[in-house]
Amino acid sequence: MALPQHVMVAAFECAGTEIGPIELPVSAEYSFTLSVNGNPFVSIVCSGSDLEQLALGHLAAEGVIRSADEVRSIEIDEGAFSINVSTAESDELLDRLFRIRSIASGCGQSAAGPADAVRRPHGKVPRVGAAVVIASMREFLRSSEIHTLTHGVHSAALYSVDGTRLCFFDEIGRHNAIDKILGCALKEGIPLERSMILSTGRLASEIVLKAIAVSAPVLISRAAPTTRSIELARRAGMLMIGGVRPSGFYIFSGEGFVEC
Repeated sequence: MALPQHVMVAAFECAGTEIGPIELPVSAEYSFTLSVNGNPFVSIVCSGSDLEQLALGHLAAEGVIRSADEVRSIEIDEGAFSINVSTAESDELLDRLFRIRSIASGCGQSAAGPADAVRRPHGKVPRVGAAVVIASMREFLRSSEIHTLTHGVHSAALYSVDGTRLCFFDEIGRHNAIDKILGCALKEGIPLERSMILSTGRLASEIVLKAIAVSAPVLISRAAPTTRSIELARRAGMLMIGGVRPSGFYIFSGEGFVEC
């Protein structure tokens, strides 16, 4: 079955001096238990769509898996609200699975690792044109039908450095939206080293740690970063751009990689 992405909810509208009943579309919210090899790993509050990409991306961003080859199967039971990912058995994977994690930003999501574990993204950071950043963000912000309908979701997308959209997902949380595009990249073999991550959400430290965990070198948002996320991005040598608008944007890390 396909879980609905929005439901109609009874509410009241205040217009001028009148208050009257109204029905409004509201983004659907579900809680899925993500298990690894039959063992519960995390409960993810999500929109209930694109669950395979969500599971793959979350495990990759958490450092549990490093390639699609480590995943044997993914079983999704929408009725039981469960996802089970079966992986190859190895001591190294078990070590990754049970290492200490930290909770960030009060979102109930675990960060990809402590700040002192930050490593530089593999390969070189690509050069990105300012016009490409602005044009990509303009298209990106116009792409969500569910946001237009409900105003209740975040979006994330992967774009190539020449401005071609590679994948796009909506989610009720900015973390889950990022996980979905990372899962899509893992599943479809999209090279992150020549891609840009675009987000509608605030760039807090846990978002940067997700990007670092999968060696994604470019992170762009219409929103602002936090001080810790800027520090992490600079330490990792990433290109981080925020506050994208039609007239320009702010570069918080990697200014040498932007061509005006």
